[in-house]
Amino acid sequence: MRTIETIPGESNASVLSSIINSVCPQCGGDMVDFQCFGRCDRNWLPEWEWAIHITRRPGAARARVSEPVE
Repeated sequence: MRTIETIPGESNASVLSSIINSVCPQCGGDMVDFQCFGRCDRNWLPEWEWAIHITRRPGAARARVSEPVE
């Protein structure tokens, strides 16, 4: 299972929400096309694509409910 690297205590939903709003989940910098232009200069496209893949696979909602929270 792949995890999204975030700051401690931040949920995956919060990370995706930040990306949608063009705010870097890690440093709070401005983003354009998944690329942070703030302090971390990170490209968030791989995390975004992974999240979309996970939410679109058959049975994803059922799997999320039964997976233990880490």
